[in-house]
Amino acid sequence: MEFGYSPAQISMQMESKKFALEEMTELSHLFEVDVFVREKLFEKMAQKGFLTLSIPEKKQSKDTLSLMLAIKEISKVDAGIGVAMSVTNMVAEAIEIYGSDQQKEKYFPLFRNGQCVPASFALTEKSAGSDPKHLLTTATLDAVDDDFFWISGEKQFITNGDISGVLIVFAKTFDKKKEGITAFLIDRETPGLQVSKIENKLGLLSINLVSLTFDNCRISRGQILGDLGQGLKVAFSSLDRGRLGVAAQAIGIAEAAYEKALQYSQAREQFGKPLCENQVIAFKLADMHVKLSAAKLLLCKACWLCDKGRGVTLAASEAKLYASEAANEIVTEALQVYGGYGYTKDYPLEKYFRDARVTTLYEGTSEIQRIVISRQLLNLTAQAETF
Repeated sequence: MEFGYSPAQISMQMESKKFALEEMTELSHLFEVDVFVREKLFEKMAQKGFLTLSIPEKKQSKDTLSLMLAIKEISKVDAGIGVAMSVTNMVAEAIEIYGSDQQKEKYFPLFRNGQCVPASFALTEKSAGSDPKHLLTTATLDAVDDDFFWISGEKQFITNGDISGVLIVFAKTFDKKKEGITAFLIDRETPGLQVSKIENKLGLLSINLVSLTFDNCRISRGQILGDLGQGLKVAFSSLDRGRLGVAAQAIGIAEAAYEKALQYSQAREQFGKPLCENQVIAFKLADMHVKLSAAKLLLCKACWLCDKGRGVTLAASEAKLYASEAANEIVTEALQVYGGYGYTKDYPLEKYFRDARVTTLYEGTSEIQRIVISRQLLNLTAQAETF
């Protein structure tokens, strides 16, 4: 097998890079303050197919790496938009895997023409972030008509929950007095669904994180995604893919910071020579490049396993953990190369610094990734001992 990207993957990378440079670069300062500009961009991204890359066309095999390359290129220009792209593709893929024919017929055309984007994944609550089994949001069966549920509760830190066309919402349900968690597809205009708070964040200012309240939202049984009580299966499989998206975002931020630092070190002179000719700076650049290369290889491996239909939980957590931690290290060192200039808004390093920080927090903190990885390793060891 030849090592490297396929022609289709290279083409996708080039197409997404071209789109990011032409459609996003000049407007990047507006994405952080103007929701309307963002919505128009999401419509363009949908029409270009960037928000449904996780859904293979007929007769085409799944190509997760192409999606991740596209997310990386978009994130190099604006990581917040990269997050929205990743989450929307994650929701689309969950519908593709677990959705009914009717759900696919309803939502896929809306995703592709831009009428239903971005999408949101509503799992996190105040008391249930890293521990989704303790959700407080409930879906109670209608006492008169058991084709309907009443959903009540609150979700927190929901990406683009204020403008998303559709959300996957997770709630506790009871089937024959047995408690479980169920995933529901809920349209944004559903009566009783309200935005209760928009978070004031450090970074990723081109997307909103919001709290949502569900006040007796009437939801039909046909809006269940997957099976009743099987919501955690939907959540955990989606989170594996979501972690690949975070790794791609982190790599995009880190690659942008590295490239800027490299260019700056070649142009800026100190003590009569370019910065890059000082060994301390040259070694920083070398370390940044090695960390980037390692992060990319971990992501490629995870994508390969995903497309082969093999277990990806371990590889996804490894890629997410390493890429997010490395991105923070790379951006910090890149800012150091710029010196005091890197701390000003005249240069992009302060934005990379703010945006990189959260990659170690969402879709499972670095500590959670280590828990996942260690449990996977111990499980693999236990299995090996049975042979």
